[in-house]
Amino acid sequence: MLKEIILSEELFHTADGVAYADFTAGGHRESWPIRSKQFRIWLRRCYYQATGAAASSAAIATALDLLEARAQFDSPERTVSIRVAEHADCVYLDLADEHWRAVEIGADGWRVLDRPPVRFRRAPGMLPFPVPERGGSIEALRSFLNLSSQNDFVLVVAWLLAALRPAGPYPLLTITGEQGSAKTFLSKLLRALVDPNVAAVRALPREERELMIAANNGHVLAFDNLSGLSPWLSDALCRLASGSFAVRRLYTNDEEVLFKAARPTLLNGIEDVIGRSDLADRAIFMTLGPIAEEQRRSETELWREFELARPWFLGALLDATVDDFGVHSAHSPAPHGRLRALGHGLRKKPLARGHLHPRLHSQPRNRGRGDGRLQPDRRMRAGFHDRAQFLDG
Repeated sequence: MLKEIILSEELFHTADGVAYADFTAGGHRESWPIRSKQFRIWLRRCYYQATGAAASSAAIATALDLLEARAQFDSPERTVSIRVAEHADCVYLDLADEHWRAVEIGADGWRVLDRPPVRFRRAPGMLPFPVPERGGSIEALRSFLNLSSQNDFVLVVAWLLAALRPAGPYPLLTITGEQGSAKTFLSKLLRALVDPNVAAVRALPREERELMIAANNGHVLAFDNLSGLSPWLSDALCRLASGSFAVRRLYTNDEEVLFKAARPTLLNGIEDVIGRSDLADRAIFMTLGPIAEEQRRSETELWREFELARPWFLGALLDATVDDFGVHSAHSPAPHGRLRALGHGLRKKPLARGHLHPRLHSQPRNRGRGDGRLQPDRRMRAGFHDRAQFLDG
């Protein structure tokens, strides 16, 4: 019986040799690593439903060994993505729902597919998107954000759109502000729009290996309540923005785990923590102002209203992504071309069907610090000037 089950499933492997299986459950297709707990449970369930008995551990182990060998040696290689993928000039966004649906985004629009042509990986902690709705305005999002200007809102939307791209480089968004300025709420909300997760924000990693694990299990990384960045972490975040890690495997001296990906990243803290120019060149700086007591609202109320509006916010972001296809192809060969296209598209096209006319340059803020470093307001002006030239080519 296990042999019949094994022969009925579609197998494949990734570039690094991880064996996967596609199987049908509840009328939809799922893809899991053959050595995963989820696939082992599915195999046991199939055997039990067919025979009314439990498969022995030895039988399960033999079946998994055979499946892994078939996937690695007799089956095609496929790319397995987390949250966002690209294929045949289209971008795919994993809704991560129980039906394993995804949104296909192309030059002619977007649609929800039951069986997307790409494969996604479900990492622990991933939360589903709501089904996106058409006709929303991204402008309505601003009422949930404690931003001081329309320019800041434009930069937030630009970061969100960049995060929906299937490949980097990605800009790093850094949010500062005094206690009670809703930095953590903003960070959680932005992640909920592009990569919802149980652990929406987290503490900084203690070593590169922890950063690699976090990046391998999420599309967006959001770090909360920072008080500083060590030099190694600043350098690692630079590489993460463009996408290259080489970390030694534990307990070996000659083997490396190569992690090649780029991730949108978000940092927040009371003080500005970016002190190295290479990371500053990749960052969008934003300062949140204080919230007057009479303007404060409960976080529970804000989240309730946000969840009601989130399908329309997601639809508006998808509309803007479709507009961006008029500027560049999903298979643009050079990563730098993606940022150039993003900047060009933001200048030429209104976001969310005419509701937001963006401008990439942010007004400088004088924080009045004289510590000898390149000041955030000057960095902001210089950084955006350089990026604007870079984006325009």
